[in-house]
Amino acid sequence: MQQKQPKQKKQPKQKTFRPIVHFIKIVFCMVFAFVVCASAALFAYSRIVGFDFESTEAKQGSQMNFIDALVKKNISLNVAFFGVDGDETRTDVIFVVHFDSKSGNLNLLSVPRDTRVTMTDELVSYLNTNNMYIPYNATCKINEIHAYAGTEKADYFSVKQLEDLLGIEIDHYVKVNFEGFRDLVDLVGGVDFYVPQDMYWDMRDTGDPLINLKEGMQHLDGDKAEQLVRFRRYPEGDVQRVQVQQDFLRALAEKILSTDTILSNLPGLIKTGYEYVETDVSLTDALKYAQYVEDVNISNMKTATISGVGQYVDGVSYYLHDEAETRMQVREFFYSDNLPTNADGTPVDSKANPIEIANGGYINGYAQKNQEMLEEAGYLVPEISTFNGEKTPQTRIYVREDGMGADLLSFYPTADLTTDPSMLQEGIDIYIILGTDD
Repeated sequence: MQQKQPKQKKQPKQKTFRPIVHFIKIVFCMVFAFVVCASAALFAYSRIVGFDFESTEAKQGSQMNFIDALVKKNISLNVAFFGVDGDETRTDVIFVVHFDSKSGNLNLLSVPRDTRVTMTDELVSYLNTNNMYIPYNATCKINEIHAYAGTEKADYFSVKQLEDLLGIEIDHYVKVNFEGFRDLVDLVGGVDFYVPQDMYWDMRDTGDPLINLKEGMQHLDGDKAEQLVRFRRYPEGDVQRVQVQQDFLRALAEKILSTDTILSNLPGLIKTGYEYVETDVSLTDALKYAQYVEDVNISNMKTATISGVGQYVDGVSYYLHDEAETRMQVREFFYSDNLPTNADGTPVDSKANPIEIANGGYINGYAQKNQEMLEEAGYLVPEISTFNGEKTPQTRIYVREDGMGADLLSFYPTADLTTDPSMLQEGIDIYIILGTDD
């Protein structure tokens, strides 16, 4: 299935006020789950050092203005997290966190490092222009994008590949290496965690650590925490590894979100962030998000891994994600907060309205895939067809009555929704013409 191409954004500029910016970075790394948590500590720290927020550097940032933040205008953020290997070549840990201030929901969707992807057209063009290596058919594991793109563009194209895979726009990224991860865990005094199985893997001949953990509740310091998140020999493979990583991140975040933890470790957090973490979060962005810290509830964080199976392709072990299932997960994790409601506040629901899906693109079987996706979500799709009219990049949804079909925008967020009964055949209430970009 052709992935939706996200709209282009300018590559983030490097920041110059390094001590403050790197302080922001480490607190983002600490909570792993949401950028706003960094801002509370930053705000307190700024009062201590008397930093001038009206400086030129402070005026950098993303689109929501400072006044909106002060009055707590509703925001929705997607933040990508990358954990890099020892030489910072590949991204061994990948997930995206979504926060919606209106609902207070915090969702984390992981992407296995071996997920098979086709490079975006932008990346292929960049590699061609710079005479850089392109793998066969521009296909690789998603954790290799960081390496293929090269040092200058590694973060930029890693984010772009995630946007292409999930069909979302990512607002910020945070990247940390394992040394910083160890220091962080030690800095907060370690984490109590239940190790799900005995873990043994001797990787010392490659310069990596010896993993030797026993099943059961343990107090993990930085070295043991690294062993936990790097272990890969699970009965269910990489999917189970990602689940253990998510569970540990939740336990670590719950400990770090304590105000006492932040304040008592402030100097160490600044030092660790300066050395080990990279992000495109500006000082102004962090100040905006500070107003939302009280809305974050780690205990309600929802986590999942994109659906798929491990499989060998041409002798290479990949994780092949299920495109239809992934679209449903993206809908649940990134758009469910914004589903429309009726006048009485209840969610709009079109599941009882018969739907026809027409293939308005160029991919054979695309209408059937979308039919299966909607039917799995509980919708009634008795009819699929081929659209022979004008093909457009944008998906079009025609409905019989006002109010119908609004919930389908969580599946097709860029679609044009129009009330036009003349477009519908008898017995059909909603007509979806798939666009070439969906």
